[in-house]
Amino acid sequence: MQERDAVSWNTVIGGYVRAGEAAAAVEMFNAMRSCPVYGNVTAVVTLIGCGWRGESVHGLCIKAGIHGNVKIATAVVGMYVRLGSVESARKVFGEATVRDLVLHNCMVDGYAKAGQIEEALSLVDKMRQQGIRSNAGTLVGVLSACAASGALVAGRHIHELALEAGLKLDTSLGTALMDMYFKCGCPNEALSVFNSMHDKDVVAWTAVIMGFGVNGQTGEAISLFRNMEEDGVAPNEVTFLALLSACSHGGLVQEGKEFLENMVQRYGLLPGSEHYGCVIDLLGRAGRLDEAYELIQRTSSQGDAMAWRALLAACRVHGHVKMGRMVQAQLDAMGHYHPSDAILLSNSYASQGRWDEIAQVRDSEEHKKLVDKKEAGCSLVVMTC
Repeated sequence: MQERDAVSWNTVIGGYVRAGEAAAAVEMFNAMRSCPVYGNVTAVVTLIGCGWRGESVHGLCIKAGIHGNVKIATAVVGMYVRLGSVESARKVFGEATVRDLVLHNCMVDGYAKAGQIEEALSLVDKMRQQGIRSNAGTLVGVLSACAASGALVAGRHIHELALEAGLKLDTSLGTALMDMYFKCGCPNEALSVFNSMHDKDVVAWTAVIMGFGVNGQTGEAISLFRNMEEDGVAPNEVTFLALLSACSHGGLVQEGKEFLENMVQRYGLLPGSEHYGCVIDLLGRAGRLDEAYELIQRTSSQGDAMAWRALLAACRVHGHVKMGRMVQAQLDAMGHYHPSDAILLSNSYASQGRWDEIAQVRDSEEHKKLVDKKEAGCSLVVMTC
């Protein structure tokens, strides 16, 4: 082409980025720098999005005097957030000459991903003071951080802001609120959010079913599934995973087996290893180890370490040493050995008073090597008043 305008440069650079050829995109960008269209915002934003040496591109933007552009600032803030450098993102945000809703949302999300909930809430409050109306995208990321950290007070504040702003409880915002309340141990408040949602799709129904399941209210989870069917909303694979998990924790063997059967016969869905893993865990908890073993043998779960490990845990609970040794041998043969496997087997031996065999397991060099790599756990308690 004799004349290459901004559109042509954008098309070529964007094409290379979508094809995953970052080096070629950078080469075209460098060629563009010698042309009159250098400073083209779209091309710069596209290049930043490809993830190649984002700091270098940011430096070029500063030299070209276009770093204050709101679209470029948003792309750079997003880039630093992805790199985990929230301080750099904060600096770019502060230097932007114009800050629109998208840029604010990007910075709020950055704080949330870094676990800086107070900073995220502070920025949301500043948006309100400046007359910038929040949307669902502003709040969802903060709610996710509140759920992960158990910050119930902050989560309730976000809920109040959503109501104050008159935001519609769509699938995105509604499920984020439910997730926060469920993970903070407030299932009734989560159900209230669900009942307030106007359009309840399969994602919303699945979220509320899963929430009650993980909170140990299996009967409520199953009741909600029946209501979902009555409303004509077809469940998906994740819905049945939530149901099977709830049945496993509630010890409802027959119901779990029926749900697995209905998944295939009524809805034509193909169970995956996680579905079979839940049923195997359910059977194991109920002491039906032979049935669990047969299920693994009959299904694709035969090569799934999670299913075998669930059975190994059940062997420990019920003191089934013979099957426990067989399961651990299977895990070893698959190359999926884990320190917890030896611990579970040792506990099975202990329940039978087989101390010599415990010593053999614990003296294993492989066991010692892997145990040394085990990371310490930690807990977080949030006090509210």
